[in-house]
Amino acid sequence: MDARLLDVIIGLAAFIVLVILLAVLPTALPAAIAYLAAIVGFIVFLSGAGYLVNDKIT
Repeated sequence: MDARLLDVIIGLAAFIVLVILLAVLPTALPAAIAYLAAIVGFIVFLSGAGYLVNDKIT
């Protein structure tokens, strides 16, 4: 698969995960902690996806 297309797909998936986390986490946690957790989850998702893609490409 083309690396550029894979990056776009991962970016869209990460955005969807961020939106879901922003919608769900404030119902379970206090607002400030929920938003920070959503941002941390987004960063972890992107980091993990990037690591796996680089591992598969090389």
